[in-house]
Amino acid sequence: MSEQATKQVIEDRIYLGNVDYKATEEEVREFFKDLKVTEVDIPSKTFKLGKKTVDRHLGFAFVQFETKDDADKAIEKFNGEEFKGRNIYTKKAVPPPTEEEKQIKTEAYKAKKAEKKKKLAEKKAATNATKKKTEEKTTPEKESKDATEKVPEGTPSKDTIFITNLDYKVDVQTLSNLFKELKPKWIHVPTVRYPKRFQRGRAGGKPTHNKGIAFAKFSSEEAQKQAIAQFNGKDINGREIIIDIAINTK
Repeated sequence: MSEQATKQVIEDRIYLGNVDYKATEEEVREFFKDLKVTEVDIPSKTFKLGKKTVDRHLGFAFVQFETKDDADKAIEKFNGEEFKGRNIYTKKAVPPPTEEEKQIKTEAYKAKKAEKKKKLAEKKAATNATKKKTEEKTTPEKESKDATEKVPEGTPSKDTIFITNLDYKVDVQTLSNLFKELKPKWIHVPTVRYPKRFQRGRAGGKPTHNKGIAFAKFSSEEAQKQAIAQFNGKDINGREIIIDIAINTK
């Protein structure tokens, strides 16, 4: 139900909507020059734009006529007509709201806003609960799968060790010096090639770096175990290496 249907209108005063923001009182009076206008009210509001204070119209106006007949003619003749590039609309004005009406409207707005906020919170809680339930259902399966994938299949080697957490600059010579007393039969440090765009300017012109892992084979199981006992946790270039028995996957 419209405001005019629930509140008594002012018979000789009209509301003018969709008014150009730069419209002046004189221009509104000129627009209704064939009718007897006694007052034009164009509400405005002060805005802060950076350091400037700007006073701008709100896009509507009130026009007071001398008689009810002139107000009726204004609505009939000018509703939908173009004024300063905009099609205005007209209707009978209503008295401004009382303080009590303003309070009721404000409270209704706050209640509506609170209800909307409550519904959003409930929706979010329901979504989180569903997500948590799904994670609880799928996580054990995923962890089981990950654990299976992380355990290599095969038999423990009796002469080879697997080294991880290597600094990327460590090479075969570095590890040969480390295990010198145990006389390893061979040492393998897997490498990866840098993309071409990263090769320029590399020290020594080397286009590769290690993958952070290595293998070392010894002449006996005793030497293998001694390498693990003596060097596991050894700091090389600021990183503590991890040494374990290698797994024969073949």
